Amino acid sequence: MIRLVNRLSGRGRAGGLRYGANLLGQAAGRGVYLAAGLAAFVMVGHMAGPAALGRYGLALAILAVALIAADFGTTLTFGARLGAIEPEMRAAEFGRMLSARLVLGLGTGAALLCILPMLPDAIQPALALAALLMPLAAARFLDALFQVCGRPGWSVWPALANAVILIGGTALALRMQLPEAALSLAAVGAGIAYGAVGLALALRLVPARLAPLSQALATIRAAAGVGVANALGSLNGRISLMMLAAFAGAAELGQFTAGFRFFELGAAVAITLCAPLVPVFGRAVGPLVDGRPRTGTAALRTRVRTALVPILAASCAGAVAACALAEPLVRLAFGPDFPGAVPVLRIATGMSVLLIAATILFAGLVPLGRTGFAVRGSAAACATNLIACTLLIPWNSLLGAALAALLAEAAMLLVLAHAFWRQAGPPLALADIPILAAPGLLTALAWAAGPAALATGTVPAVAAVSAALVGWLCLRRPPTDPLPLPLPEASS
Repeated sequence: MIRLVNRLSGRGRAGGLRYGANLLGQAAGRGVYLAAGLAAFVMVGHMAGPAALGRYGLALAILAVALIAADFGTTLTFGARLGAIEPEMRAAEFGRMLSARLVLGLGTGAALLCILPMLPDAIQPALALAALLMPLAAARFLDALFQVCGRPGWSVWPALANAVILIGGTALALRMQLPEAALSLAAVGAGIAYGAVGLALALRLVPARLAPLSQALATIRAAAGVGVANALGSLNGRISLMMLAAFAGAAELGQFTAGFRFFELGAAVAITLCAPLVPVFGRAVGPLVDGRPRTGTAALRTRVRTALVPILAASCAGAVAACALAEPLVRLAFGPDFPGAVPVLRIATGMSVLLIAATILFAGLVPLGRTGFAVRGSAAACATNLIACTLLIPWNSLLGAALAALLAEAAMLLVLAHAFWRQAGPPLALADIPILAAPGLLTALAWAAGPAALATGTVPAVAAVSAALVGWLCLRRPPTDPLPLPLPEASS
């Protein structure tokens, strides 16, 4: 991976946007955020039961769709532009972003208020609070700014604020047996704290000067392709849950939510792994001239391939390990009342691998300014999900909803892979297939051939060792197209 970014490795040398350091900083914040969300989810499942967990999961799903709408693709385009512009232009770009997010947040909040009467009573107060403070609740676009300003570790502080309020509020609500609405209120309050702390830190790096409305609208228009695709993609990831909520009871929805939570974790892993790559890919492409990259696409293709191979290989190994440990994982996380979550979890791990691959390709296409394809891909995924849910949920509610979601992710990946191939060439070579497949196959062999009593230790160990070996092999590849950068930029 060092070769991917032409990392700064000594005084007097030109370097690149350091993926390793930026990944570590952003992963620390994302890890705290994920751990807090999972802890709260587990507490609700253990102490409130499947029905309450089903309603809680529905509230989080609706909130997630609203946050994606309030983002509307601007986070990705913001990160790509920050990686391509000079340091003195960051304040102006930040001002345009703030204005755009204010417009989007107010519009999304108004839309969420309109649908509140159609939602269960237990989640209405929390979603009303989120709607009223949507610009602040959705202020989660600052990791790229911390990265290019040389402060990737600052991503952890908003996540810590979120964790304290989320875990503390959830534990207090369960301990004092407060009304069920308090559980989702704690989640929304934690998200608002995340946005407030992140903005406070950002203001220490660049001044906040709101741009005129015309510039805000121009920023939104520039991200429209990504925004519509992200909104459809977020909706696609939750269509199965919402269709199940319409056709099944709250207890069954809770079983599905518990297993599907592991796909949500996979999605967060995908974002964590790929968010630091957006500025790197933006640097590889450079400024666009007449809508086309001035330096061509060879450098971008090389970087995407070098990122895709080790990340996807490790993801396949992790997915096989998660399938092997699905039953003890569900029992440990949620207790003995969630047996229906086990097959859902296994399907969700496969979805996570597809999503990670699609996210890397998506991050590579954003700097090229070609985002219309994403709308088509997300629309195809939503259509696939809806049709499959209609056909499969009557056959088997839990498995049908999970398989429908898996088919939708496959449809999305196919569209993204085809789009990248047309714009920049094949993202993988035939020689990459053995490297991609080896960790997953070795992990599957350890699962099938090893003693069942030792699987909880041997299978994850084989997955970790084989993934690390693939990463080491990829690092030994000689660089083919170094990207020299001046020293001030190399430190970002």
